[in-house]
Amino acid sequence: MIRTSVSESLTFLRENRLSTILSRVRAREVPWLIQFCVYAACGVLSTLFFIAQVVLLSKYFIPAFDGMKIDGEVLTPGLRAKNLLINNSIAFVSTNLFTYAINVLFVFKRGRHHVVAEFLYFTGVSLAAFALSQIAGPLLVSEVNLPTWAAIFTNTIASMMINFAARKFFVFQS
Repeated sequence: MIRTSVSESLTFLRENRLSTILSRVRAREVPWLIQFCVYAACGVLSTLFFIAQVVLLSKYFIPAFDGMKIDGEVLTPGLRAKNLLINNSIAFVSTNLFTYAINVLFVFKRGRHHVVAEFLYFTGVSLAAFALSQIAGPLLVSEVNLPTWAAIFTNTIASMMINFAARKFFVFQS
């Protein structure tokens, strides 16, 4: 089965021009392996977009990395956790808009709900996953003294899993 899927996908890529491939990807008329790669690519882009914002905010605007100082004092784990939560919250807003746009363009079919309801459900699912991940991440920083990068990674993985399942089965048409 996997061998057939790989062969089918390679044949599709060889036999079509880039413009045809892109139009068929958007219409979801491609072999399942290519669809899976599109899902993964959009997820990676959203994740990188979020992490880049959190890292930049944590490094240059609202300090949240290990060993950083404010007024000559090293940040405590509690302050790092608080600042990381602030940075994650700021990054959530623009990442949600970005992720919605690329999900609509390349991943999921619209039509299960009215456009406004769809966006609100999408945002609600994203917010719920974000809230759950934010409970774990700061606790790991403040209580376990986990490095900030590990907390960011933990938040990201938890959010990705919850978001995909809810979007696929509730927000958009499967």
